[in-house]
Amino acid sequence: MRSPVARLLPLFFVGLLSPGLAGAQPAPAPSADAGVTPAEAARRAQVVARVGDQAITVGEFEDMLNEAPGPVRQRYLAPAERRAYLENLVTTFLLAAEARRQGLDRNPEVSASVRRILSQRLEQRAVLESVTPESISASEVTAYYQAHLADYQQPEYRRATVIVTADRETAARAIADVRAARGDLRRVRELVRQHSVDEPSKARDGDVFYFQRSGAPTGDGQPVDPALAAAVFTLGREMDVTAQPVALANNRFGVGVLTGTRPALRREVTDPGVVATIRGFLVRDRRTQRTAALLQEARDRLHPEVHEERLDLIHLPPGELGNLPPFDPHARPHADPH
Repeated sequence: MRSPVARLLPLFFVGLLSPGLAGAQPAPAPSADAGVTPAEAARRAQVVARVGDQAITVGEFEDMLNEAPGPVRQRYLAPAERRAYLENLVTTFLLAAEARRQGLDRNPEVSASVRRILSQRLEQRAVLESVTPESISASEVTAYYQAHLADYQQPEYRRATVIVTADRETAARAIADVRAARGDLRRVRELVRQHSVDEPSKARDGDVFYFQRSGAPTGDGQPVDPALAAAVFTLGREMDVTAQPVALANNRFGVGVLTGTRPALRREVTDPGVVATIRGFLVRDRRTQRTAALLQEARDRLHPEVHEERLDLIHLPPGELGNLPPFDPHARPHADPH
């Protein structure tokens, strides 16, 4: 676990940029309008520490402690732990004030660190904390599920090596030869080259990849005759072969050898795992959209200018390898004559 001082380093860097930013920038103390009693508002407004013109109120300090994870907050129930945290916070304020006095707030590296911390804090508050899994409603989860139903419900698929012959006799002989191969897929492929007259499947050694019971293919597969597909779906184990030649629609005959099974997938929208996954997708997309919107709002307000043509005016010293020629991705390396 990091020390309190290490956890307060971002606060230290922000304190360098401006005395007004030296605090942790917690939310303003609740007012009576927000349902807080005057006594509670007065309690939170009391100063628990002061460094120069910077005051830390009870409410601000309380909010800092409450931002910590539960197990860490538990430690601060002990008065000694709260005192130690406050002492480290005061130390941070002192170091930030001294750093400003020495002009470190004008150091380019420090300014870059401050900008990075501020941008990360903005992202945390405006994006990560505003778009959470809990902000995704059940109806939004259902709508995403219905729009991507194929990702959660799929029929059973089978893979087969097929032999297509011009007559029943050749198909029957091929079935006997496949049985004699006793599961040797290499031998089955030889039989495809020997007997099959279907050039598209023959070019792949008979492999038609995965298909549905109807014969509809998936991916790079090719359609399978519905009668042959139905026959393959009756097979129980891999390397089983159809019992009889299957009459095909083109007056040919087919033999199918089962080479793979992909079980049906059916995950309902009521499945907690499905809900969590969908919410994760939606959170990621909305955070991306929110970040893009924040950037666009800033661009519209600040109108940044970029002069890319002036990048060529930048001089960089040679690296450790010296003045190497520009990299040419099309140049071929020279062979070592030795």
